[in-house]
Amino acid sequence: MSTCRIKYSILSTHEPRKIGKFLCAVLFVTLCLLYLFLSLRIDKLSDLIPFKLPANLDGKPANVDHRIAIVMVVTNDTKIENYDIAIQSVRCYSRIHNYEFILAVDTDFNCEHKDKFFRRHCVSAKILPLFDAIAFLDADIGIINPKRKIEEYMQDGIDIVFYDRFYNWEVMAGSYIAKNTQYAIDLLNAEKLFPNARIQMEICQKVYNKSKDYDDLFTYEACIRAIWGTGTDFGKVRIMKKGTGWARDGWLTSMVWNEELDFMIHEWKTKQLRETPDVATMEPKRMGRNHWYNPLAGPIHLLKCSPQNMTWSYDPRLLGDKQEILKGLEKFEKEVAMDQVNSYSRMTSMLSR
Repeated sequence: MSTCRIKYSILSTHEPRKIGKFLCAVLFVTLCLLYLFLSLRIDKLSDLIPFKLPANLDGKPANVDHRIAIVMVVTNDTKIENYDIAIQSVRCYSRIHNYEFILAVDTDFNCEHKDKFFRRHCVSAKILPLFDAIAFLDADIGIINPKRKIEEYMQDGIDIVFYDRFYNWEVMAGSYIAKNTQYAIDLLNAEKLFPNARIQMEICQKVYNKSKDYDDLFTYEACIRAIWGTGTDFGKVRIMKKGTGWARDGWLTSMVWNEELDFMIHEWKTKQLRETPDVATMEPKRMGRNHWYNPLAGPIHLLKCSPQNMTWSYDPRLLGDKQEILKGLEKFEKEVAMDQVNSYSRMTSMLSR
């Protein structure tokens, strides 16, 4: 402060000390506002600057320190604002645990797939060699419990982990955790899980080729799951059973969640956000798949996200009892198991078309 007085005392012969203090205060506030502005601008611009691969990357696993990246892949025409709440939660979470956050545009990578859903796995395979591991997330998956860590799902001998979706018998393709190994990279680029089940795979492929709607697609999936059986580990691949993975669909419980059970929630699309009903506590029952309530009580301020700050503000109406949530999910799981059997039984009629 004394430096400021000396610097600005030459501006006037009238009350130089007061003017000096005033100008110092103005300068300090201006610098603070400028820093805040630049921080916010850089934070926002990071969404718009495409992630680029290093020019010297040869596609082989690199020698890297233990670093984890959370990767989201979008298309050129993706409306990022429709996923803003989910993305902001993931960005804050990444800062808390010192993970890298990557929002990649698929057309910036040399991937030949015409289908965007295949193309994003190709992008993941190209990013993976830069890190020790990646957690790939759909853009509408948000973090609900920042105290959990991705490392919880990384086990010795397992190179890539998926989880079983709750509402049907799909393996969730929109999220997985992959280690930086050649096996994981190859798996993301090609089908190679069941090389010894050629005949069974050919039958399932015929079902897929005759598919015309979602019911047919689910029958194809039931065919594939019949080959897998009820196991979870397939060599270096793990498929976590329902309810044991890192994410689930929030509509299964009307967005009611519990800290002991939940880590991430799927299907946070901003355009589908609805106002939470004005009740004391929501019941953990199913709601429409195209709706959700925001479990966060307010917006996320990225400048406050750090390893020292894992305390988020939640809407108390959506904090539920662990046992009540488990009871509802178990009931739904039984219904899904019966639907899977019925779907598999459609194979005969489909193959005779």
